[in-house]
Amino acid sequence: MAGLLAVWLFCVHTVPVFADRAFNDIEHSYAADAIEAMAAQGVVTGYHDGSFRPIDFISRQEWASIFAKTVKRTSNTRSVVPFTDVSPWALSYVQTLQEENITKGISDQLFGAKHNITRQDMAVWYARYFGVSEDTRASSISSFVDQSDISDYAQTSVWLMERLELMEGDTNHYFHPKESVRRQDATLVAYRIWLGGDDLRERAKRLLESLGSGAATTNQPISLPESKKVVVDLAPEISHQRANPEIEEPRSHSPRPDPPDSPITPTEPKPEPPVRPSDPSPRPPVIPPVTPPPGPKPKPPVIPPDHSSDFVVDEVVIKAPELVNQPETYPAYQLSFQLYNEGRLVSIPDVSVTSVTYTFSDTLGVFDEQGKIARSENIPAADGYIPVEIEVTIAKPYRVLKAQTKLIVKGKTPPVEDPSVIRSVYLATYTISQATTLDPVAWSMPYVFHNAKGEVIPPGLLPSDLKLRIEDSRGIFDEDGHIASLHLIPAVNSVIPFKIEVESPSQGIHFISDAELTVVPGERKKQYFAVSMMLQGQDAGSTTTVEQIEQARQLLMDHFGPNLKVTWAMENRFVFVETNRPQLKKVLEYVDQYGDEVGILDGYPNNLYELPEWEARMNEWLYMYRYNALNELHQSGSLGSPSVFESMDTDQYRKYLPKSLTSFTVNPEQAQWLKDHFKITSAMGWSATQYNVNSMYGEGSPLMPYWSNKDNPIVPAQGLTNNSGIVFMNSITIDPIGSRYTKDSSRWTLHPGDPYVTETDAAPQLYIAQQYLDNPYQRLNTVNYMSIILDINWLAKNHNMSQIWENFVNHFPADREVEIVGVDGLKQIYESLAGSNNDHTEFSLMFRGSGIKAVMDSNNSPANLRYLWTENASQRIILSKEDGDMAWSIIDFTDYTRNPVPKTPFNLDRNTDVSYVTGRNFKLKPTAPLTAEEIQRVKDRLKEIYFAEEVNYQ
Repeated sequence: MAGLLAVWLFCVHTVPVFADRAFNDIEHSYAADAIEAMAAQGVVTGYHDGSFRPIDFISRQEWASIFAKTVKRTSNTRSVVPFTDVSPWALSYVQTLQEENITKGISDQLFGAKHNITRQDMAVWYARYFGVSEDTRASSISSFVDQSDISDYAQTSVWLMERLELMEGDTNHYFHPKESVRRQDATLVAYRIWLGGDDLRERAKRLLESLGSGAATTNQPISLPESKKVVVDLAPEISHQRANPEIEEPRSHSPRPDPPDSPITPTEPKPEPPVRPSDPSPRPPVIPPVTPPPGPKPKPPVIPPDHSSDFVVDEVVIKAPELVNQPETYPAYQLSFQLYNEGRLVSIPDVSVTSVTYTFSDTLGVFDEQGKIARSENIPAADGYIPVEIEVTIAKPYRVLKAQTKLIVKGKTPPVEDPSVIRSVYLATYTISQATTLDPVAWSMPYVFHNAKGEVIPPGLLPSDLKLRIEDSRGIFDEDGHIASLHLIPAVNSVIPFKIEVESPSQGIHFISDAELTVVPGERKKQYFAVSMMLQGQDAGSTTTVEQIEQARQLLMDHFGPNLKVTWAMENRFVFVETNRPQLKKVLEYVDQYGDEVGILDGYPNNLYELPEWEARMNEWLYMYRYNALNELHQSGSLGSPSVFESMDTDQYRKYLPKSLTSFTVNPEQAQWLKDHFKITSAMGWSATQYNVNSMYGEGSPLMPYWSNKDNPIVPAQGLTNNSGIVFMNSITIDPIGSRYTKDSSRWTLHPGDPYVTETDAAPQLYIAQQYLDNPYQRLNTVNYMSIILDINWLAKNHNMSQIWENFVNHFPADREVEIVGVDGLKQIYESLAGSNNDHTEFSLMFRGSGIKAVMDSNNSPANLRYLWTENASQRIILSKEDGDMAWSIIDFTDYTRNPVPKTPFNLDRNTDVSYVTGRNFKLKPTAPLTAEEIQRVKDRLKEIYFAEEVNYQ
């Protein structure tokens, strides 16, 4: 160690002797007696394994606990502590010190509870306790070589601590203000403060009064501390200096004892003291205490004169270096003393040296009158003590001063332990990102191992048989420290406690260490919200108006900003009439101004139109759209001719072409026709889980965009050979309406425009949207999106529906980065992320019902049900769990790999089945058991998404 704490209280108060240590790792700690004494007082505690961990660092909240209990401070109020990062066991102590203005937070909401306390921060806390305020200023500064490194706010505090001799520098008189404090150092200081009591406070008061009276405070030369003295630091700012530069990240693990008591943790200066810089200004030399020469009356320690005519002192303090039970050290051992007047160190004037005499004595006869060891055979065994007294006589003015102390005898220094032996383990990070931003594939638990000296053990020196095991009662981590259940990671600012078991037979070590990680925000993956606005009607009153178009977009822009894009999906009747030209003009303005998209709207083309009818209907749509929106391109008699599309497929007009189809459902032939003739390769449907129109079933995902199968656009393609080249997206409308997977439950979430919901505050919809936005599986998903199809004319005519949508937009979480896009815009995003097929796409979502029940068809969104929905190119799996259940239930398994894919016929009758009959598909086979192969696929998929909770597979 570069230096040990040197505190005068050590010399003037009795230290109890303990034959049997209360903790199993403090035998060789220089603070062992203080640790035992403070443990007996209930001020400090140890750990479950019987250790105290004396060389661990101490955090701010741990130090608050020690401080408050040492000075016997308790809170008299029930005010709430504003800090969100303080552990429950430490709240009362932090509140107490905050009320007395002893400590502050690092911000309005953060105390910096888990940060290590620094030397200058510790000084400030104590100085405030002694009466230093922000207005207190010393007329001089401390005498430490590195005093310029002490923060401005701590200068006065460090000065006071130096004058009280509560804090000293290392052997080269460096203070090291920004270094952290270890548990043994903090305990020793607290012990001395506790023993000092009111006398110590009275000395501090006299020093501070000397400042208030205008007395100049000079830098008295002080004795250099002995090599074994401990250096302590004190102050209320958080040092962001890393405690272990060898570690890539800040150290994370701050051990915590059993509540409500908290442990302690201080630091020592760096082993290699820095070189003392030269100082151009003259400074009195630093002179150590003078060893009295042989003879009847040797001189006491020499200190520069103060030129007083009379030598006035009121206190003497014995300076006793550490006495180790090693005979080879006895000849050099020397007691000395220092004199004080009103709490200030006093030097002996040259003219008064001969008028000051002193005599040391002890009841065991160890020392002679000059403080040298005379009879070493009388020195007691280790942990014994020698009662020492001194009597000092000052001739003018006449004064006799006495002091005494009990000098503890230390045992021999134990042999140096192999530096590769592990004595403690920590984490090289103290945080973990919240689930929504965490990439569990890349995350791992980083460990740092320390030897008995607290030094980091390089990885190359770790034993080959080292074994680590994580014990996590919450189930977030597995035994290897990997993420086991991603969704169980709690909210930001929560703390995840766990234990690290360390074992190495070759080193004979086996211990368990407490650890914790604080959940912090991370970098979120981009989220998208696809919006398709329906424009329909041809008669006054039923037609979407210009005002409705403007209001719909303005509402979005007011909340999300102008840089959004939407799709304006228009039906045949809307583009057919000339009276709607103002609406079409407004849409084209938005295309020019914001990059909005034009789309085709058609409700149930699969049921209504065979291919010739569909071809005629689409040709009419484009012909009349060009006639009313881009009349300058109109050519009479060109209906059905390729020239209609070709006249618009130019650099000037291409942006006005329709980019997508918004529909309930569409046939493979219809989708292919749009691709071949209009270059439309994106479609959004009202489809939901196992889409049902007249009992027609499909397997497309309402949650994940996908390249559709050439034989059925509702079914995901399984490869390039059956890929239609069209991305199909179901409008989940913040509402994956499902079949009755759970009794009395079908509508899991709610559409902001649901006609069967009478509420107008949008609370249920916002609740569900929040779950999409905070989905714990975001980092695993190919793309995170919500989507909605809105009939803005119908919304405007239904007050509660328009109010719900307005409230939904206005209260949409502003702190989430969500980009509003059109249907084709979302397709392009998916294509850029997934490539040309579905092979590597996936989506997972965990959500809970909103608790709302709609009147239509008994649709219900139970609040006591949670769902896990996960799918990739191979299968869709849905689990549910009711509050109180021991295990999750599998309520759907749909196999996307089954062949052949059923084609979607025209003019379906109500009994036509175009769905796979597979697995636990409740729509078709509600009681079908899963096969062994399907169960294994479910297990494999759950492992891929880091879900390890118990599941009932039958």
